[in-house]
Amino acid sequence: MNIGSRIKRLRKELGLTQTEFAARIGSVQNTVTGYESERRNPSAPVISLICREFNVREEWLRDGTGEMFKAAPSSALDALSEEYGLSNAAYVMVEKFVNLKPESQETIFNYVREVAAAFQSGEISPATPVAPVADFSKLSVDEKVELYRQELEREEKVAEKSEVS
Repeated sequence: MNIGSRIKRLRKELGLTQTEFAARIGSVQNTVTGYESERRNPSAPVISLICREFNVREEWLRDGTGEMFKAAPSSALDALSEEYGLSNAAYVMVEKFVNLKPESQETIFNYVREVAAAFQSGEISPATPVAPVADFSKLSVDEKVELYRQELEREEKVAEKSEVS
């Protein structure tokens, strides 16, 4: 079986006319007739479009191996992951977030708002260097006291803003 025969089989499996199939891939009926009769070969972009539009496995369409259709996503998150190309880390992060209780989700939102407000107010800046922990041991007592004082002042400002909010 050739690619033209597989396109015809797919179209019939979906219950579409050549005109309907063509419209779904942004083409015309004559082009689909050409594919099915093997007078024309679909280009790589057309093959990709057919696979994406009809959820078809490219290996099946190109060479007839495996199942015709891709497995349906088992969840909405799987569908989003496929649509946006989420990395495994992003997938897990979103999954963990949506599985949190609403109160915990709100806590995360509040934290992000506080951090954003701190940046906006100039209280913190991405350009402000922080002394690495390894360097702390090399500081004099006066330098350590100064860093501690600065940290306490930052905490007081945050506490004052929290009381106002």
